[in-house]
Amino acid sequence: MTSNMIKDLLKIPEKYNVVQQFNQSVIFASQRTKEYIGFKDPESKLTINNSMLTDIFLMTYIDRSMQCKLTESISCTKMTEEQTILLGTNWVWAVQDMPSKNPKVQIAVQVIHMESKEAVVMEKRFQLTESMKLARQASMNKTHPEKISDFCSSIGKDCYGLFLFFGLKGDPKSICGVLSNDFHMHLGYGQDVDNTFLLDRIEKAKTFVTPGRMLELILQKEGVPENLKPICVKFTQ
Repeated sequence: MTSNMIKDLLKIPEKYNVVQQFNQSVIFASQRTKEYIGFKDPESKLTINNSMLTDIFLMTYIDRSMQCKLTESISCTKMTEEQTILLGTNWVWAVQDMPSKNPKVQIAVQVIHMESKEAVVMEKRFQLTESMKLARQASMNKTHPEKISDFCSSIGKDCYGLFLFFGLKGDPKSICGVLSNDFHMHLGYGQDVDNTFLLDRIEKAKTFVTPGRMLELILQKEGVPENLKPICVKFTQ
């Protein structure tokens, strides 16, 4: 870790603000993950697979948010392997309603890795537990975007799906996201919610918001029955 990154990690704003702290924590995790995307070991002894990249992002965010005492306001729940297979969700952010700590709004995150690592995928197929095999069989007729769309719609309007792309065509180390609470509406109209659909939103986006602005938009929609049309979020600088 560079000295500048250590300084950024240790720097905590004097005035506590949930949106600012969330934005800072997510951007720090994104920049940390960016360092490992596309990593090439000159000796070919170390391979950073997709699962490791996801864990690097998540654990960096959790460490930073704990340091900022953000966990008192926003929880982060990592899904088990079985839950990820069934629900298409890697983790869930929940903004808590104090003092009850009931979730006001939730963001279900699905990580999409643009670089295919077939060797790693094939290797993992032989490491599946029995429960993971059962989860895969139970959800084999649905794509991952369909799973997360169903998951969010089952919770309600205050649950948002965030598709987080690690890498994009022409910009392999970028991290961008597409967020909405109406993906299920597209499925209801017979539209495919897949990588092509999501990447099209990113490529046609005229503006990108920060993770902090994303959270502000969600909180502004709290309790409002309207759907939030897909918005694009830039996580790396």
